[in-house]
Amino acid sequence: MTTIAELVTSAGGLLHKRDLVALGATDRHLTGAVRSQSVSRPRRGWYSTWPKNDPRYVAVAVGGRLTGASALHLLGAWSWRRPPLTVSVPETASRLRRRRGVRVVWDSVDLSGRGSTWAVDPRDALARAVVEADSFEDAVVLVDWAREAGIVSDDDDAAEVLARLRADAAGLVAWSEGGAESILESTAGTRLRRAGHHVVRQVPIEGTSKIIDMVVDGVVGLETDGRAHHADRFEQDRSKDSDIARSGRVPFRASAQMVRDRWQATVDAVEALIHMAGGARPTSRIGDAALPRVLGPRGRRRWRLAVPPQGVGRGLQTATS
Repeated sequence: MTTIAELVTSAGGLLHKRDLVALGATDRHLTGAVRSQSVSRPRRGWYSTWPKNDPRYVAVAVGGRLTGASALHLLGAWSWRRPPLTVSVPETASRLRRRRGVRVVWDSVDLSGRGSTWAVDPRDALARAVVEADSFEDAVVLVDWAREAGIVSDDDDAAEVLARLRADAAGLVAWSEGGAESILESTAGTRLRRAGHHVVRQVPIEGTSKIIDMVVDGVVGLETDGRAHHADRFEQDRSKDSDIARSGRVPFRASAQMVRDRWQATVDAVEALIHMAGGARPTSRIGDAALPRVLGPRGRRRWRLAVPPQGVGRGLQTATS
């Protein structure tokens, strides 16, 4: 006979009593499973095989579902740190079981019809995550990841999702045009653009099948290398640097530590290479007027965007755009 634990596990780790009863479970079976600790009850009527410290378990125990960055994190969203737990409950919810360190937010009832038993729909989670991000860079990283993961499709779709909580968040579409394949590429590209540089992502090297992570000011072919992905690719990476140089660009590689912890030295090196190659001097860079201006914090918001002038288009590019 199939056990209660097996039924719950096959459903993803969480199942309601009514579903178990429909599958043939009785009260005696359920009581025995709980006593044997093969399953536990995060909340009345719910049975789970997740550990009690699992974020999904905690959200159900509180009385809601994961939302924001904590929901996206379990889907593999890029981030420098593990986000705190945020639990969404319907605005009509009651009898919540508060947990220390867990933030509860009240969402409209219609949002309850989307998503899973343990998390809101990823698109709703994204809308909250970007406006609650610790920094503007973190918000762009989330949008870049959402594009790469297929959570949003084209620009219009992304803008609709991002504006669900705050209208200005739709401006993130202009700062994120796809092509970033890691948190390193996303962060480096955003920082360079904020410094006034022109960045094109995923640029093919003519005569080869290789792609440059990003080209800065048409001069520097910038590659961002995570150790886990490049530790065994020394020869291939050196060969790619040679191809970048033959294409008329200056190759430069930035490690994860160089992007995350030593950015000023990294951007200084990129700008020195641009200058030596005859590119624009820092004083001549005025930025891209098509990008919405980043504003300072206000209230709970750590970042905001100005509304761009009418008729101004998007400013980011990929080599295929």
